[in-house]
Amino acid sequence: LKKGEISDVVESDFGFHIIRLTDIKESKTKSFEDSKASLQADLKTQQAKAKYAELADQFTNGVYEQSDSLQPTADKLKLPVQKAAGLTRKGPAGVAPGVPPAGPLANPKLLAAVFSADSLEKKRNSEAVETATNQMVSARVVKHQPAATLPYAEVSALVRERLVAQRALELAKKDATDKFAVWTADLTAASFPAPVTVSRDQTGNTPVDVVEAVLKADTAKLPALISIDLGLQGTALARINAVVQRAKPDDATAAQERQQYAAGWSAAESQAYFNGLKEKFKAKILVKKPARTALEEMAAAGS
Repeated sequence: LKKGEISDVVESDFGFHIIRLTDIKESKTKSFEDSKASLQADLKTQQAKAKYAELADQFTNGVYEQSDSLQPTADKLKLPVQKAAGLTRKGPAGVAPGVPPAGPLANPKLLAAVFSADSLEKKRNSEAVETATNQMVSARVVKHQPAATLPYAEVSALVRERLVAQRALELAKKDATDKFAVWTADLTAASFPAPVTVSRDQTGNTPVDVVEAVLKADTAKLPALISIDLGLQGTALARINAVVQRAKPDDATAAQERQQYAAGWSAAESQAYFNGLKEKFKAKILVKKPARTALEEMAAAGS
């Protein structure tokens, strides 16, 4: 095509397309000075990957070969040995696995290694486990207390605390439901703090779930009142007073956003095509996708 021309219908693996050539940019070979910074960054990344792989091997071999103590490997690699008490098979108390800042002790693979027979019965170091990118952990059980039903006297305070929290949540949700019913009938009776302007990229102090619900709400008639269920955090009521149009972005920002949109659209088309193939050929994935190792994560980030 020449600049400004439009193609005929083009078929690809992802469907049919009509292409318009809007511009032609000739390739330009960068000088060494222009490329120096990126070359240095790439070299540092490659060296860091190689160094991490070397240290990871030393760490893995060390905790395995000297399985009766973590200290020799820690001393050799200048790593800290940290202690934790009260760890259960579900992880640290009050911390959900995979939810920041859960930490390595909430990692399911590490917990499985800690509570393995070798760790509990033979008091050996656990295998080295990748708990995050560029993070490997081995654990050693010093003392193990089998699970048991605690006396009521020891758990009564905790039971009371949880019961009070549950009852408070129920009352808070009921209060929100009652207010929503009253305020829907008469919005002038509603009591809200000073209004704030929010967007997906400028949420301020407003919870993300509330912002998403507000942006999806029907604004044909304003002001509008919506109720948002926040699960264990209760219920939020929001009044939408006005819809503010987004300011026109500068050319560079607009170009970047168009690229992001095109990438997202392409990914959606690829996924739709893949799902279509699975449905057409009745394909099923019967095993879980293996988790990428830390080194693979680093390689993916580098690429």
